[in-house]
Amino acid sequence: MTKTDEQIIWKNLSIGAPDAEADKDLLNDCFVDNGCLDLIRSTEKHSSIILGRTGAGKSAILLRLQSLESNVTALNPLELAFRFIENSTVIQFFEKAGVNLNLFYRLLWRHILITELIKRKYNFRDQGSLSRWFDSLINRIDKNSARARSLAYLRRWGERFWEETEVRLSEITKKIEAELSASLEGSLLGAKLKGGSSGTLTDEERAEVVSRGSSVINKIQIADLNRVMQIFSDEVFNDPKNRFYITIDTLDEEWVSQSSRYRLIRALIEEVRTFRSEMQNVKIVIALRRDLLDKVFEETRDGGFQEEKYETYYANILWSREELFDMLTLRVNEVFKRKYTGESIELSDVFPKSRGDKSPYEYMLERTMFRPRDVIAYANECFAVAANRPRVSWQAISDAELQYSRKRRNALIDEWLNTYPSVGVALDVIRGMPESFSRSAITDEMIDVVAVQASALHTEDELVRLSQKLYDPSASTTRAQVLNCVLQVLYKIGAIGIKFSAESPYIWSFRDQASISYGEAKRAMSIRVHKMLWRGLEIRTGQFA
Repeated sequence: MTKTDEQIIWKNLSIGAPDAEADKDLLNDCFVDNGCLDLIRSTEKHSSIILGRTGAGKSAILLRLQSLESNVTALNPLELAFRFIENSTVIQFFEKAGVNLNLFYRLLWRHILITELIKRKYNFRDQGSLSRWFDSLINRIDKNSARARSLAYLRRWGERFWEETEVRLSEITKKIEAELSASLEGSLLGAKLKGGSSGTLTDEERAEVVSRGSSVINKIQIADLNRVMQIFSDEVFNDPKNRFYITIDTLDEEWVSQSSRYRLIRALIEEVRTFRSEMQNVKIVIALRRDLLDKVFEETRDGGFQEEKYETYYANILWSREELFDMLTLRVNEVFKRKYTGESIELSDVFPKSRGDKSPYEYMLERTMFRPRDVIAYANECFAVAANRPRVSWQAISDAELQYSRKRRNALIDEWLNTYPSVGVALDVIRGMPESFSRSAITDEMIDVVAVQASALHTEDELVRLSQKLYDPSASTTRAQVLNCVLQVLYKIGAIGIKFSAESPYIWSFRDQASISYGEAKRAMSIRVHKMLWRGLEIRTGQFA
């Protein structure tokens, strides 16, 4: 072995950052396509919604798309003016009264998306240039046709395409506000609107507000806006060799309040579908965590909802052992080439030989959820332990596992805290347990500890609610119900696998089914802690209960 004789693992060696934005440099040279990029890049395919868990590589795919295509506009939800809507007392009054504002939210997204596309293609900077373009477009269309009327309708909702997004959204929102307010003028409801007191409405008043508000919202002519998209598809974005993309990431961050976020994401998903059907050479690409998508549909589900209609738009990120091995190899090779002679190296030049029938990469992969972020994080910990040595030893891999495991436990909590505020309490249930155990190994005393801790939290999820009811004499909640909820949470986040019979294999949320039902939690025969958490949760390995 000669390649590593002059190579030393240096302090702070890193083969990548957890955040794709911070990892751009290596990402450009070490990108591994597991099939999702081709789906997203093709304007002939419907796939437009990148689905994957945190760390699976959603943002990396969007960044790669930007580097490969010339007409890509990246929108950051934090920079859009949706908080302006939340601060609107008029909008909030009608929404809290029960008015379905989905059409309004879709109108906002459509204006954002259409105007960003027009700006990307023509770079309008003033009213004059925009008006001349509009006039030339209308001149190519029969002025008495529905298509011409649709363009006029678009103008009615604001045409200042060169303005910042906040200005344009504010303009549209103010128009809707004015029309909603006018719908209640001359009635006692107008006074309640000015006071912002939708909570004091009687059932009769609420029904009246819903009726009048719905009438205003329903005047939003989606059909006209569809025709606008058809015109743009035929007359503006009509060159299949000149494709345009808009990408939207970080939808799980705090760009609006949680309740508003669900409704706005649902409206965005509807617009993604519309753009796919109406504009062949344009693609709106968004990245979503699967659990966030499930929550969006759960919170916004309405009559006639059929989730299978959306599945053709999904691009699910799934990684194989071979793809993760390739990703690790490319990154290690690139980092060492830059540091030393520029010669290519193999993983075997840096990592140890197999021990028995297990390679170091298999050992590491078993302690991941088959996500690039996990693999990169473990490798970086190995390099930190092996600093100033020519290669990583098995002992370094073992020593690095403790810090890696602790950080992955904390990362799981961060990943799921918004969905399950009690996730930290749930994880502590399995601290110190054997690597595999039965339901009965979790005693009533352990459930009581969980319930006391969850009850004291100042947030709410199903575990918190059940824990509080457990000590309510008027409720009929049992410890078994609390345990089932704990198992559902731990399975969902990937901390445990479940086995239903002696013959069946363990199933895991990150590779088999995403969640288990309450009934499946009751039927769990054996529970296995993920190896990623063994060291961080002091799991007793080699033991079974």
